[in-house]
Amino acid sequence: MRGPLEQLYRDFDYAARVERDAIRFPLRYPDPRDREVVALLTACLAYGRVDLFGRELERVLNEMGSSPAEFIVHFDPARDGEAFARFRYRFNRPRDIIAFCVAIRDALARHGTLEKCFLAGDSDAGGPIGPALERFVRVFLEAELGQVFPRGRLSRGYRHLFPLPSAGGPCKRLHLFLRWMVRREAPDFGLWTSVSPARLLIPVDTHVENMSRAIGLTRRRSRNWRMAEEITAALAAVDPGDPVKYDFALCHKRMSGDCRDRRDAVVCAPCGLRVVCRHWRGKRRG
Repeated sequence: MRGPLEQLYRDFDYAARVERDAIRFPLRYPDPRDREVVALLTACLAYGRVDLFGRELERVLNEMGSSPAEFIVHFDPARDGEAFARFRYRFNRPRDIIAFCVAIRDALARHGTLEKCFLAGDSDAGGPIGPALERFVRVFLEAELGQVFPRGRLSRGYRHLFPLPSAGGPCKRLHLFLRWMVRREAPDFGLWTSVSPARLLIPVDTHVENMSRAIGLTRRRSRNWRMAEEITAALAAVDPGDPVKYDFALCHKRMSGDCRDRRDAVVCAPCGLRVVCRHWRGKRRG
């Protein structure tokens, strides 16, 4: 496994795929304060195709102006909430974005940065990432949002932005955010230097799930937290210091059509993973 995965990671054309990935939105902002805020907003909305949620995200970012961090620090829902009146994306509505801004504003006022907010709940800096991520998510789910949700009940859309690890789901978008913020090598930007890449779990979407099953990183059938742990553990056997470094290449290999999750003599011919792919082991079945 090591040779094919390392070759994939080393030879992958990241520059050609970054503009088709959600990471392109935070990468626009050179200021770390802006990049951190935009990264979390982008990751929270990153369910579905990039071209679909990207249109609505662009609408939000345009309203936030040249410095989203400054916009949020001074955000007043009564004064500024109308800016998001046209926002619509699947489960989410304008008040979900307003609530996001309020919760992030208050977290930044208390901690200064989102990294410090995360570290405040990271009681075991060398342990699994799950408990720290749980406490980080609860900061936003337990924020004072009475102005946005007067009856005291969070909307389904807002809760969808911040899934709890304890619920057992894969939390793909939160792990994606952590990968962007923690990993030190491209395409990620590694602003959070206090968290080790070795602690990260892989963001499991349909592409990573199918690629991982094809090359034997998991046998699980349900996309959940345990699948993310199993895939990451298999990758950690290859690179224990940075197991999720293969995520971008594995995801985009399938997303781009270079893997069809079946045997294809033409498409599969140049693929270095073919030597470990279940579709190419043994005899072909009818």
